Amino acid sequence: MEVQKKIRSSNTPYFFSKDMIITKKSLNENQLKFTYQKQLISDLDNKHKEWSKSINSKF
Repeated sequence: MEVQKKIRSSNTPYFFSKDMIITKKSLNENQLKFTYQKQLISDLDNKHKEWSKSINSKF
């Protein structure tokens, strides 16, 4: 109870919305999209490093 009072008395906003409901399926789909995007960025970063090495070796 005391913790609840401290949280309510603070001026920090809720980290969730009481009006919004996200299904487990939607949450899982978004997680998969995020993981896929993160992998694409990582792959792009690795390709960029390879390209820069090849360009630097030519000069």
